[in-house]
Amino acid sequence: MLRHDDVARLMNDSRLQATDIAMPVQAGVTEGVLFDIFAHGMLTANGDVHARRRSPLSRALANQVLDQFRQHVRKAAAALIDASMQTGRLELASDYAAKLPILALASLLEVPATDIADFARNIYAMNAFFRPDPTDEAVADAETAAQWVQNYLDGLLTQAERDRSRGFLAQYLEFTEEGKLARSEVLVQIIQLIIGGTESVRTALVAQTVQMLSNPEQWRAVCSDPTLVPNAVAEGMRFEPGIAGVVRVSVQDIELDGWTLPAGQLVLLSFVSALRDEHIFDRPDIFDLSRPNLKLARLAFGGGAHKCVAEAMGLAELEEGLSVLADRLPGLELETRPRFQGHMFVRKTSACWVRWDR
Repeated sequence: MLRHDDVARLMNDSRLQATDIAMPVQAGVTEGVLFDIFAHGMLTANGDVHARRRSPLSRALANQVLDQFRQHVRKAAAALIDASMQTGRLELASDYAAKLPILALASLLEVPATDIADFARNIYAMNAFFRPDPTDEAVADAETAAQWVQNYLDGLLTQAERDRSRGFLAQYLEFTEEGKLARSEVLVQIIQLIIGGTESVRTALVAQTVQMLSNPEQWRAVCSDPTLVPNAVAEGMRFEPGIAGVVRVSVQDIELDGWTLPAGQLVLLSFVSALRDEHIFDRPDIFDLSRPNLKLARLAFGGGAHKCVAEAMGLAELEEGLSVLADRLPGLELETRPRFQGHMFVRKTSACWVRWDR
């Protein structure tokens, strides 16, 4: 589905449902932690099961937690820039956009500083399974990393159960007890939060920065007026979304403009296409942070019952990540332009070097 109106409408149509375990099975994965991420996760569930798995995480991500999370993002962004300040160059994809959300999530989950390197390495390896066209070797490595992440998170949860502080994990555990989630479900929702909060943000952060630097007047405007950052992020999501689209399965026939979408079909709802629909966006292939209808870019976070539970968290990562760059490096220039790949679920980006005067 390519048109904005069709994608937006079908995101809210109960006749299209999440795919459960269809995607890993199609990829030849029928057991292990990668399989469990689909089998026990909210993103791939439907109805009451989906609601039961989603509710504790949604409640735990309260406004107070999100306010704290923004501070985690800013602190992580500043540290990453400091590490490269003297070199005058930065590989934006791997040394900033890939690390920033992982470091921010590590702070939210209270990962000890001594564990952060292993935490980051295993998350990045696990996430390779969800990127476009993973190799067999990458899938095998992703399964090993996913096992490490699951075991590590189990240890963090056990610690949170002991001290019952008011941190994010302790609050989340309290809500999962009310919802009577099995331990496997408790763990998988956190893993899905990590995947969604890192992979899509990595690509989107690179994309929005590249577009700003390719339009120097707009970059200077954001550097001089921080209130424009939310507009820049929204237009960045529209122009190059981090999530290319989502897959659903039709459980009933659906009529579309006199054409029947039969039941039992896998359906790709394409955000990449919908957010450049010329019937909705004037000059869709032009990056313009002054667009009047930028609220429509929120389609990049999905819609309906499966609208991204961490939308506010994703916006925090993108907005604070861009804001710190603009504040600390107003003279930033694009050195190499990246390529973006992927037409289903998360996208990936090639290297992107930026530079500044030391």
